Amino acid sequence: MLRSLLLTMLCLALLSPTANGATACVPSWAMSTTPTTIWLVGSSRGVPDARHGQFKVVVRDLANNPLNGASVVIDLSYCPDLAICADQMDPDAMVNCAAKTIRKFTNAQGEATFTVLGHSTGAADATTLAGGARIYANGTLIGQPTAAAFDLDGSGGVGAGDLSVWLADFGSGEPFGRSDFDGSASVGAADLSDWLDVFGSGESAQSCATSCP
Repeated sequence: MLRSLLLTMLCLALLSPTANGATACVPSWAMSTTPTTIWLVGSSRGVPDARHGQFKVVVRDLANNPLNGASVVIDLSYCPDLAICADQMDPDAMVNCAAKTIRKFTNAQGEATFTVLGHSTGAADATTLAGGARIYANGTLIGQPTAAAFDLDGSGGVGAGDLSVWLADFGSGEPFGRSDFDGSASVGAADLSDWLDVFGSGESAQSCATSCP
């Protein structure tokens, strides 16, 4: 972690107007790789549901070089119908509850891997459509994925209450991102199939012990 922090500080120093090769640490949204959908999941017996929620961000510069030690932030502040867990069960993940963000640093390949623990806020609360989340690298916006949550009612893990919320979102005819698990910008049968898979696995059986306010 100390090495990553030092590398980030070095990049920030290189970005000063007088530094030579100032673009060396500037992330490029065009060259970087981000998911089009991220999934908020639960846990089981203290283990995050990585099978259904894990995704990877790869940060590259303008010359397509991977950036080691880049700060990657998943920002859900534009998603008022979603909440993140205060404890992400990942020692490398830094949670800022007030900002509604999760931060990690990239490895030598420019990669940062996340499994976001969180949930939605229940029936009648759906507001966010596609592209509600933000992904930043060293402060540069590199992605705007849809954020979906299998635990739609925020309690008891993924269960019958969530199915009721999903059916309400489906019935509304609105493409609410929280229920759009396949990232199609619509809520339909494929999303229900994805939800049933997570429910049947039991790997998201527990909700947050404490959610960010």
